[in-house]
Amino acid sequence: MNMNTLLKISFFSAATIGLLTFSLQASASSVGGTLTPGGGLSGVGVTGTVVTPPIANPSAGVYTSTQNVTLTASGASSIHFTTDGSSPTCSTGTVYSSAISVSVSQVIEAISCYPGNASSTVASYLYAINPGSTGGGGGTTGSPISSPNIGTTGGTSGSQIIGIADFILLMENWGQTGLGNPADFNKDGAVNIGDFIWLMSNWNQ
Repeated sequence: MNMNTLLKISFFSAATIGLLTFSLQASASSVGGTLTPGGGLSGVGVTGTVVTPPIANPSAGVYTSTQNVTLTASGASSIHFTTDGSSPTCSTGTVYSSAISVSVSQVIEAISCYPGNASSTVASYLYAINPGSTGGGGGTTGSPISSPNIGTTGGTSGSQIIGIADFILLMENWGQTGLGNPADFNKDGAVNIGDFIWLMSNWNQ
């Protein structure tokens, strides 16, 4: 999956005094290869940092049992996360140190922190653990539940059951604002933790 990454590159030369640093946005899941400066420069070195949000494993989804979620971010000095619906920063939230045990439905929001006060965007991972009194539509214990043939959002588009299709819709629209969003289940103008709580409370209804 492609994601927006921030590539910070610094040029330095033994023949000159000074440091030139610039940043650029790139759409890539990884950055590699060799950068060769032109203009007849010699003795020039290149250093770089790719800033990316944390990656969660297992991925967000609907599960039938407790999941131990690990967060990774290559090159990051630390990862901060929250599970209370607030957005973490590199000075707030819990510093990630070991797998997060997700035994009940919750949202993990996480940010990668890098040297030089660089930080990633906040990544949100939604986990529904055995939602509803009769589960979320079947599946193998410890595995994501595959999406059944159901409609979307409790009848707003002709469905009869609130379930996995609504969960997918919520993940796709997470963080968006504005009235009329089909994933804004509680109609407050923002797709966020409030809609996740609403969805878990109304699952299979």
